[in-house]
Amino acid sequence: MKTINLLNGLPLPPSSRRTTFFPVISATARVRRRDFPALGEVISLWFAMLSPLIGLVIGFLGAWFVAWLTS
Repeated sequence: MKTINLLNGLPLPPSSRRTTFFPVISATARVRRRDFPALGEVISLWFAMLSPLIGLVIGFLGAWFVAWLTS
């Protein structure tokens, strides 16, 4: 504990301080921009997600239609 307290309490001389190329003080907040995927990728993704659901709906409607015809 004594070592940690000594290190925290002793200021570094100006010549031994490390400087960075981009100081934190002058850093500005960057605005994060979303990169949207291409339209072809979006269409194919939605088709891949919705085609099984569309198939289920058409299948249930077809089964209902056949049951309605045969009754």
